[in-house]
Amino acid sequence: MRLFLALWPGPGVRAQLHDWARSAHEECGGRVLRAQTLHLTLAFLDEVDPARLPVLLALMQRTPLEPFTLTFDHLGYWSDRKIVWAGAQGVPDNLIATRNTLLSQWRATGARVVTQSFRPHVSLLRHARRAPTDPYPHPLVWHCDGYVLVHSVRTPRGPHYRLLAEHHSARPDGAEGFFETSSEKSPMPATQYGIVG
Repeated sequence: MRLFLALWPGPGVRAQLHDWARSAHEECGGRVLRAQTLHLTLAFLDEVDPARLPVLLALMQRTPLEPFTLTFDHLGYWSDRKIVWAGAQGVPDNLIATRNTLLSQWRATGARVVTQSFRPHVSLLRHARRAPTDPYPHPLVWHCDGYVLVHSVRTPRGPHYRLLAEHHSARPDGAEGFFETSSEKSPMPATQYGIVG
């Protein structure tokens, strides 16, 4: 199973990020990522043996993420990967600490962890021709209260995402804590892919 941990925005932030993507697309070309799949990767775990999934879920269950705020205030462009992305100014200490804890505990179970620099961003366009000429849109504030575990399946149409579990300090329905998500209840249906077109 190809897995990653991520921050998954709510509808309001998702819609604003998608507006940024569509505006950038007019100038930069490329392919717009679907609004429903926009996310900030916390840690890419690569291929994980399905038999080890309970270990990972248990690790998540004991590792909460306290609420924090990210302010997205600029657009960037990776010319080698042809990706336009939204970036946040500053990274809360508790976000970095939680990420480090998750990775160190996962490594302690014997899992292979690829050392990765953490550059918080949300990819907006793939196969973009150029960088945006105006990289400073009106700032967007994202209030985060947790993170999710996502299964990514490669397909000819692009990545297919399935939410496996989530850990929230607070949810709109008032529930708190760790939740495993059955395939029937996943907000990421099997037909949801990462790229439009």
